[in-house]
Amino acid sequence: MFDAANEWHIYGPRGLGQPLRDVLAGQMDYAYFPVALNAFAANVHFHEIVEGAFSIGDTRITTHYLNHPALTVGYRIEADGASLVYASDHEPHSADAGHGHAEVVEGGDAAHVEFIRDADLLIHDAQYTAEEYPDKVGWGHSTIEYAVDMAIAAGVKRVALYHHDPGRSDDAVDGLIEIARARAAATGSVLQVFGAAEGETVELEGDGREGFAPFLPSSLVNPTDDLAKELVLIANVTAEDRDMLAAAAEADEIPILADASLETVKDMVRTGRASLVFLGDADGGDPLHYCRELRALQNADAEHQTPIIIVGDQANVDIERGEEAGVTDWLTRPYSLQYARSRLRAWLMRSMFRWRKAPLPRDEEERLAAVHRLGLLDTEIEERFERHTRIATAALDVPIALITLVDRDRQWFKSHRGFDFSETPRDIGFCSHAILGDGPLVVGDALQDDRFAENPAVVGDPRVRFYAGIPLHTADGACVGAFCIVDRKPRTLNAAQLKMLQDIARLVEEELEPGAVVKAAS
Repeated sequence: MFDAANEWHIYGPRGLGQPLRDVLAGQMDYAYFPVALNAFAANVHFHEIVEGAFSIGDTRITTHYLNHPALTVGYRIEADGASLVYASDHEPHSADAGHGHAEVVEGGDAAHVEFIRDADLLIHDAQYTAEEYPDKVGWGHSTIEYAVDMAIAAGVKRVALYHHDPGRSDDAVDGLIEIARARAAATGSVLQVFGAAEGETVELEGDGREGFAPFLPSSLVNPTDDLAKELVLIANVTAEDRDMLAAAAEADEIPILADASLETVKDMVRTGRASLVFLGDADGGDPLHYCRELRALQNADAEHQTPIIIVGDQANVDIERGEEAGVTDWLTRPYSLQYARSRLRAWLMRSMFRWRKAPLPRDEEERLAAVHRLGLLDTEIEERFERHTRIATAALDVPIALITLVDRDRQWFKSHRGFDFSETPRDIGFCSHAILGDGPLVVGDALQDDRFAENPAVVGDPRVRFYAGIPLHTADGACVGAFCIVDRKPRTLNAAQLKMLQDIARLVEEELEPGAVVKAAS
């Protein structure tokens, strides 16, 4: 750090109010440390992150919010076909899971399982035992039983139990490692369990896999918004829930309307003034019904989907109905103030990275039925489609050309020349906007377009600056996707180039339903 020839890159979670640099500078205040941050001669870069993914060279890093009173992030590192997950300072989302009930994998714990899925090595918080946990709920740390159960559920190969309780001796830690191994063996699992120890080296060998990580929005952010400018609404919850949530928001100086009427919530969601909504069942009504009503208000013109959290008892959690209603997440009783504060931070941080999500077409269900009737989703590469993206990239001098089918929650690429992923989330897709009309959608510079300027695909990989898409129709006129070209620099298309793009799109339509006569688009 004192060598001017050195360059450092420091990555850490986006804080609440304070930038990452200021947080670290505070830790190095003279009262705690004799050297100030500005004394370093090296060139130091600070990178703030939210959930998502980014790359450093050929290494891919995926980030995921953990459950801790302070905002913490887990890291999944993938390179050369090998994967490592580091998840310290994390508490079970479900108290039952922390108490050692292996069958409890739902909600936040299910998301945690997916984050660690198939890791070659998992370094996981395991400070307590299930017997100790009842006195430690809300402290932000896991039990060894939970770490083992999550690793088995996720198909992890090796788990290093970490964040040992400082009150234990080495012999005590060794004894717990043996208990963890016995727990894994009792299930028939081949999971290898060991205790993380200073100075130990673990070598991971890749298996040659490439591209096995799903596409995720970029986690690197530079938001101009401050959480102090956000507004949290609480409606129809019990007095105890209201007081707890209000205290959690006030602890971080986040503006809150603690006893909002449902009509007020509807108005503020409709006008885009709500940053986060908590809905409960205090009036005996169905909060999923209220959530569905709020989502209906946003379909037409909302710039982003407001996070909606349902507050209630664990027994009333219905994941399937919640997904249908548009629930973002669940907050189940009992929960601590620290837990509520941690979740509140994470939900708001996820919503800070904004862009304009495309509204749903009026004929969405009929359109989706047409997409699935084609029978092309998740099929293998075919030359009859590949030739068109190959011609487009060469003739129009662009690095990326895609044949996109827009499914319910994703846009899937039948051909993806110049792009490594076969699908992306629908809500970040440019093609989701293209299917709203019959004519071309041309975005000359995404950074200058209010719909896309902060889109994760623009500010992060693949760094889209230019997009031109032509809607693709079936023979009966249903719009199922788009044929598009993409560039990483701003540009324009002249009339001849746009006509060529439209001509290629018409040829692609003929391949969607060979032999069918496609209805001409207006």
